[in-house]
Amino acid sequence: MKKLLKILSVLVILALLLAGVFFYSIYISVDRVSLNYTTLTSPKISADMNDIKIAMISDIKYNGFMGKDRLTKMINELNDANCDIVLFGGDMFDNPATKEPDSAVVKELTDILKSIQAPLGKFAVLGDQDQVNDDVKNIVSDILYQSNFEILTNQAIRIRNHTKNSITLVGIDSLINGNPNPDSAFKTISEDEYNIVLTHCPDLISSADFNSNYVDAMFAGHSLGGQIYLPVIGPLKTFDGARSYNHGMYTVNKTKLFVSNGLGTIDIDMRLFAPPEIMIFRLQNGNAA
Repeated sequence: MKKLLKILSVLVILALLLAGVFFYSIYISVDRVSLNYTTLTSPKISADMNDIKIAMISDIKYNGFMGKDRLTKMINELNDANCDIVLFGGDMFDNPATKEPDSAVVKELTDILKSIQAPLGKFAVLGDQDQVNDDVKNIVSDILYQSNFEILTNQAIRIRNHTKNSITLVGIDSLINGNPNPDSAFKTISEDEYNIVLTHCPDLISSADFNSNYVDAMFAGHSLGGQIYLPVIGPLKTFDGARSYNHGMYTVNKTKLFVSNGLGTIDIDMRLFAPPEIMIFRLQNGNAA
């Protein structure tokens, strides 16, 4: 009898723990954005770029589970971090091909994104869902334009901190539904510069025409970090474009690849070990450890 009571007690405890995990994953984790800080150190970063902060957000998935209140709270957290540069890694809406946003939704989202503060600039690439058809692409592009984001499609720009020294930001189109052209994007950059690639699908780094010798850091999204990510096992679901790289940080040849969990959710409004994420990178002149 005592043995049976012990077994029942263990089962009850396990059931309560499991219920607690599911409660947190469904009712708390989806709303609580994590600000994850990383220092990028290189002798190619000039001293006058020291302490510049770059924030990267991705996969908003608006007009589904993500709405005004949730996103506003997350963007407030972003603004409180006082970043100098803000990057958007694509996928503004959830399934816009079948649920095209109306004018009220467009205005609502534009107002939120326009509130993002970034004194050295706001830059974006388009994701696969942003390019499911021409109508959606036009809507997303106009929202970004009205929100003061510059869209980078297979092109590089130099970002300066009020001096002649710079870092180079390279935007490459989405591997899914886009037309990525790394050769075109890299044609004006040098290995001697500090080069950051922004793209939607992380598996681009393994494509045959991607020369990672040019790239010091790469930021991507698309995978949602798995959304439900189990230790040891990994993500319960992966997506084309993020099969090989889907969660966290990787080193690929000379490149540090960072894959964002994104902000929104799809299919089920739940996150487990892959919370909504804003990645923040601090630039530092010096030799990496």
